Amino acid sequence: MSDFSILVDYLTTIPENPNFQSDTLLIAGNSLPNLIVAAAKFCEQDSSIQRVVFVGGIGHGTAPLIANCKKMYPELVRTDWEQLSEAEITEEIFLHYCSRKLTVMLEKKSTNTGENARFSFGLFNQETPENFWLVQDPLVQKRTQITFAKEWGLNLSAIQPLFFEQPKLIDFVAYPHFENPKMDSWWSPNYFLSLVVGEIRRLNDDDEGYGPNGMGFIPHVDVPENVLASYRSCQKFLEHIERK
Repeated sequence: MSDFSILVDYLTTIPENPNFQSDTLLIAGNSLPNLIVAAAKFCEQDSSIQRVVFVGGIGHGTAPLIANCKKMYPELVRTDWEQLSEAEITEEIFLHYCSRKLTVMLEKKSTNTGENARFSFGLFNQETPENFWLVQDPLVQKRTQITFAKEWGLNLSAIQPLFFEQPKLIDFVAYPHFENPKMDSWWSPNYFLSLVVGEIRRLNDDDEGYGPNGMGFIPHVDVPENVLASYRSCQKFLEHIERK
């Protein structure tokens, strides 16, 4: 496996939990309309889901989300989307493909993962879900799951990531190339680099990370040594990317 393939495999590997069930599905703001559509179709078929929470203000994923929608689902795009939150745009896409009656909740002010978790938790009074499905960009889902577990006071096993197909990276040269070629256009090259290399930096518990030895945003994460070695090899690709 290439270094980038190792990073992607680590970030997108989720625990198998075939018996997981929840009445709540939470979609965190992301740039992937295909993922939102898949979640809507999943929810349309799974009648045990009674509540959907859309989370996200205007953040780093908003412009890529709109750009991807223009390429993949142009018939859904409206001119005023640039003034809307990720939660509102995601809700529109989702409800176009899932028509059954649901309780819908929106959190429209958060601009990062920590705020996603805290602000969405604040939507509830005494009836916070004991578990939920989590829909998020597969490159970011690992840290998102960890962050939500911390902020909501849940075990990791109470939050089940859901992204339907694990991205299998063949290599990254000028752009990411996946076993499923439809995924090749999901992330622009710079955005892909920002997410993949940046996520390892945030997960690694040193003075530059988000763990107790750094920012203190998330609990300690043991990143495997082979992943850190690949991360160090790929760091040079992130030098010109500004996202922190």
